[in-house]
Amino acid sequence: MRKAYSSTEQIHNWWNLMQSRQATSVYAVKDRGIYRLRAFTENKKKCGEISLGLKDKRFAQRIAISLAVSIDENTPVAVINKYIDHLEMHRNACQSGKHILSSLAQSAKHNIQTIKSRLYAHLLPFCQKKHITDILDMFRREVIRAYLDYLKETQAISDTARSIMATTLTFLRWFDGKQEVCRMDTKFYTEIRGWRGYFGNSRKRPKLFLTSEHIQTILHYDYTDDRIKAMFLIPLVCGVRYNELINLKWRDLNQDKGNMNVMVAKGGTHRTSQLPCFIQDFLKEVRNSRHSGTLPGDYLFTGYDRSRDLTIYKTILKEITGESSSDMASNCLRRSGCNIIEKYKHGLGDLQLGHSTCTRVTYRSYIDGNDYQEVNDFWDAFYNGKFSPAPIMGKGSLDPEAKPSNLIDFSHINTEVG
Repeated sequence: MRKAYSSTEQIHNWWNLMQSRQATSVYAVKDRGIYRLRAFTENKKKCGEISLGLKDKRFAQRIAISLAVSIDENTPVAVINKYIDHLEMHRNACQSGKHILSSLAQSAKHNIQTIKSRLYAHLLPFCQKKHITDILDMFRREVIRAYLDYLKETQAISDTARSIMATTLTFLRWFDGKQEVCRMDTKFYTEIRGWRGYFGNSRKRPKLFLTSEHIQTILHYDYTDDRIKAMFLIPLVCGVRYNELINLKWRDLNQDKGNMNVMVAKGGTHRTSQLPCFIQDFLKEVRNSRHSGTLPGDYLFTGYDRSRDLTIYKTILKEITGESSSDMASNCLRRSGCNIIEKYKHGLGDLQLGHSTCTRVTYRSYIDGNDYQEVNDFWDAFYNGKFSPAPIMGKGSLDPEAKPSNLIDFSHINTEVG
């Protein structure tokens, strides 16, 4: 029977995968007369194996040695592993030190894993395609430009390609800072400047903004069940993302302070969000109507399904607005809710969206998350129909002919940011 031999490309792909699993050693072992490569971690845990299809011991050992040597060199995969280890060490140090409130300390493990997956899924295949065995080659201008071309060919969504490129440059900047001779000088940056625009500036899915009339309809819509109602109201009013919504638990609600703790926010961070009285009343009715699932550690709602819920978003929003778009989901609700707040100078728009850079809010409101009274008052008054805000303006607005109005009386609430 003819034996199947592993090609050089298959062996290198396998070894890249093993190193992503923290492999530190590789051995050639004989199994039923055929040699195989087996990879192990530092604590001697087996990562995986691949058949060489070879009977020659010396040839099999030569392959194992050639792979093991690459661990100590500046190979892309080895340097990426060092970079990930650096991020993990920095995060652990921040969590145990005085910088416990820093963004890196608040980042969960999957945030660092995202960086790792981007580098392994895009940078390493490019290096393999271009036969780049030394990370120093990535500091050549023609190589960086070739990487830009590679991302543009393989990534259809321009925003995704920009994120991957930004992660790559951050990684290269970290490596360059550890070298005696820095390569990312002014000339290097000049050569690759404008790389963001290289992927295109126009969005394939333009942002849409709901009008105030649409928002009022959403707030009082006759939903089929409480979970679907929460899917619309909480992103719109509290600025919570879909992924954040499905992880909310009863213990995350703080009625005394009028906010909720979003424990699993974007990027693994933690933040707080407003919780108006009418949302509190809605959730209180939900809790009182149940016989189970009301303990502090229980989720607010269960039974989420991303694909099905996306269809629900689009169906109901199309019924309300008469428009159909791929942007009709929780982000459309969050963005519209943020826009209506910003329109009346509440200054909490960025905070509602949960963005990491909040330039229009006070230090107290961003760090402590206690400065939600005025925005809670706004939403409660709007829900109860005490005033009618002007239509929302913005790119992709569903009411482009609407003109802003300043005829609303806010004298009964405090609209100044402290």
